Amino acid sequence: MRLLFVNTNIGYGGASKMIVWVANQCVKQGHDVTFLTYRDSEIRQPMDSEVKIIHKQLEGKYGEGNALKSVRWLHRFIRDNRFDVGVAFLSPSMLRLAFAAKGTGIKLLFSHRGDPYHVSPKTNIKSKVVSWLNNWAFRQADGYVFQTPMAQAYFDDYIQKRSVVIPNPIKVMRRTIERKGNISKTVVAVGRLDLKQKRQDVLIEAFNIISLKYPAYRLEIYGDGEDEQKIQNLASTNPNILLKGKTTDVVSVFQNALASVMSSDFEGIPNVLLESMSLGVPSISTNCSPGGAAMLIRNRVNGLLTPRGDAKALAEAMEYIILHPNESETMGKAGMEVNQLYAEDVTFMKWQSFIKSLK
Repeated sequence: MRLLFVNTNIGYGGASKMIVWVANQCVKQGHDVTFLTYRDSEIRQPMDSEVKIIHKQLEGKYGEGNALKSVRWLHRFIRDNRFDVGVAFLSPSMLRLAFAAKGTGIKLLFSHRGDPYHVSPKTNIKSKVVSWLNNWAFRQADGYVFQTPMAQAYFDDYIQKRSVVIPNPIKVMRRTIERKGNISKTVVAVGRLDLKQKRQDVLIEAFNIISLKYPAYRLEIYGDGEDEQKIQNLASTNPNILLKGKTTDVVSVFQNALASVMSSDFEGIPNVLLESMSLGVPSISTNCSPGGAAMLIRNRVNGLLTPRGDAKALAEAMEYIILHPNESETMGKAGMEVNQLYAEDVTFMKWQSFIKSLK
């Protein structure tokens, strides 16, 4: 099949990581795969050499540009190359594909990556129009992929009947050291520095509680983002909280950590949580919407799950890890089941089957 993947860029984000993964897996199965970017030509994810990468500067960094001109170009590109299926993971790309696909015969597959229950209020005419257009575009697809049943259940029967749930895969990672005897007194958090979604403010408040009782322990926060300075300010009163910057080596970060912690209000299937669990690290997460963390963690069995926005509960979970090292390591080992449940080959079989069903 001739497949077209469309994304603003090939960036560091979770959606970019996943759409690139699907494209790479498709080309390995013999599909003819083209990957189109239209805002930024830099490639920040490993892409299979057989994927044809095309960059066409259709708009600026923040989406500025001639929308009609870009849709016309994309329409001709789809028509001339006779693609079978077009794939998009983010609203800007879905919108362009929805318009450009008309009259070309291409089937559209859209994957919803966010939390449909967490939508920012539309306060002006422009945002309301954009929201309406995005909702219209989403309904033009022939098939939909959701990360969790809870996300799928948000939508009406029309979309649910044309959709499947496919969680993110886990790329099996190997520890380079054994945890026994090498466990530090460091709790690790990895993720974009984003107070609205990732809620590092709650995490810092929780760790401040820990520091009062257990001053030998420290929190390391890895990542970058627009809220870095605000988070640095929040952490500045506690010398045991360190902002470490962005990392591309999560194995080294996680493998001998006391625990990993995720404080988000909303996520899909959190890649960071999958990665820490796959390495056997005791993992703590908020029960973030729309249910991805709860799909992975069975509380006190293979990890710890706490209510969203509850710093006290998050501190209690970290304290449990400190006070119960043997039970915590047992939970960590149980969490390694994600390596089988969400293995790349198992996950891609679901993608492959669904893509083929659209033709």
